Amino acid sequence: MIADDLVAAAGSPGAVVHVRDDGRVQEAASGFADPATRTPMRVDHRFRIASITKTFTAAITLQLVRERRLALRDTLGKLLPGVLPGADRVTVEQLLTHTSGIPDYLTDSRFMDTIVDGGMHTRDWPPRELLGYGGRPGKSGVNRYSNGNFILLGLVIEKVTGQSYAEALRERVTEPLRLRDTELPRDLRPPGLAAGRQGDGPGATVVSSSIFWSAGGLVSTARDVGTFYEALFGGKRAASGGETPDGAPRRLPEGTALKRADGLGVFADRLPCGIRVWNHSGMIYGYSGIAMSSEDGRRQVVVQLNSPAAGQAIATAGKLMCR
Repeated sequence: MIADDLVAAAGSPGAVVHVRDDGRVQEAASGFADPATRTPMRVDHRFRIASITKTFTAAITLQLVRERRLALRDTLGKLLPGVLPGADRVTVEQLLTHTSGIPDYLTDSRFMDTIVDGGMHTRDWPPRELLGYGGRPGKSGVNRYSNGNFILLGLVIEKVTGQSYAEALRERVTEPLRLRDTELPRDLRPPGLAAGRQGDGPGATVVSSSIFWSAGGLVSTARDVGTFYEALFGGKRAASGGETPDGAPRRLPEGTALKRADGLGVFADRLPCGIRVWNHSGMIYGYSGIAMSSEDGRRQVVVQLNSPAAGQAIATAGKLMCR
């Protein structure tokens, strides 16, 4: 019922709702994965999860910190000298907390004109080329959300591990947790992807994930995202060494580090019912959603839409968390 209500309220072709309560899973799908073909939405359809990707990137970064291969105080001048003019003193922690002053290339009108009007949404975009948009870094220490921060963290991960971002993701997160439907796709339309709707604009479904890369390029299912958030924040159940039915470990100890202050790769919010949650939402061409965990880690909620109605997704997740 709540998935049906969400589709109606959001004006979305379809929706998937996923709730985990002490590891017990309830899921529902509503509407269409592809209205043009009248394909019903299923709970195993994949979505572009947009900025929820940032929690994955933050978790990998903090794994490297735990392994002492990286420190939060390390600077770009040390790790990636000259990668962005004026940013050598920016630290890894500032990137994670959006306090670096690094501009957001996705708010640069030149970039968006190139993508939308120039028809460049299907070409491959190297990360350093993305950083060429947005202008010079501003004053650090001021909270300013920027996708550029997490593009830089992707480059840091590659530098420290000697792997591609996609390889590090697979080795450190998706394979250990058996997240079989989560990837940084090379295909312009990955298999199992629900068709995104973005008004009459181009590229709602067929888009190069390189545009968003380590800041927002992943595709996944609601179930995979829920599994990931439970592994990070799953409280006593995760800490006890519990396993998934197919033997995957539940726990990612980086969840403790993610919850510092206002969060590293996640945000802290208190819902109207009084529950404090850790969460990250996302919105991208034709898709939106949110992943949310209660502070005690006992409950996770994931809502995904194949339309850019993030506000409705967030409101629905909050209601489900408060039940």
